Amino acid sequence: MKKVVSITIYTGLVIVVFATINIVSNTLKVNSIGSDEIDFSDIESITKIDVPPYVKRYDWTKNGGMDITEVLIPVKTVKQLPELPHGCEITSLTSILNTYGYNVSKTEMADKYLPKQPFNYKNSKRYGANPYKAYAGNPRSEKGGFFSYAPPIVEAANKYLDAINADAKPVDISGSTREEIIEQLDKGIPVAVWVTLDLGKPKLKYSWYIHESGEKFIAPVNLHTVVLNGYDEKNVHAMNPLKGQVTYNANAFFKSYEELGSHAMMVVNNGN
Repeated sequence: MKKVVSITIYTGLVIVVFATINIVSNTLKVNSIGSDEIDFSDIESITKIDVPPYVKRYDWTKNGGMDITEVLIPVKTVKQLPELPHGCEITSLTSILNTYGYNVSKTEMADKYLPKQPFNYKNSKRYGANPYKAYAGNPRSEKGGFFSYAPPIVEAANKYLDAINADAKPVDISGSTREEIIEQLDKGIPVAVWVTLDLGKPKLKYSWYIHESGEKFIAPVNLHTVVLNGYDEKNVHAMNPLKGQVTYNANAFFKSYEELGSHAMMVVNNGN
């Protein structure tokens, strides 16, 4: 793979601008119209300009590509407690927004922008939100709050970003494979991921009826949302709204993600 960059290299009286860099077997070859091919035995000072700071380890492949093996994106630590005992989803979104420089609090996001629907009883049946459309209950409530999947969090992000005329776009990437999520991290984009608290099996021990349809919904009681912000050979790194920055076994993490239904979202900021 060739990497095209904008550089200026002085070699005597020859100036090469907008060069095509092809790295093969630790030799840098620069080709430009009107110039001769130039070989460099030491390319370290030049190749460093292409490596983002969040990329912690990489190798150059034989065809000149970069094989990234370790990433750690600095993200803001935002904890959900004590204000939002059941607000891991909106707290994770707030962490991502804060990381991009948007000055908004988790409580403002929860109170003003998160679509919510309360629980109520009718004919001795408990009714609540469709978690694909709204947060079930209130994240401020210890007993009256539950969760949502990615779409309501994307909606909350859209409302906030539209309100401040921000050039950023939230995206629901639910259904993404492990490899596709890693690709986002390689681009420097943190991802909010739905897993279980202990990365164990989903515990489907609670239920309610959906307000609009009357359909019975069975909810996982051990659901949790974290901000995935890095990985290495065996682990992934995440901002956990209950604990702060933590490290998980990568296989266990993605197994939990998949068993819960593969729910995830991200915010693509201007420039990402």
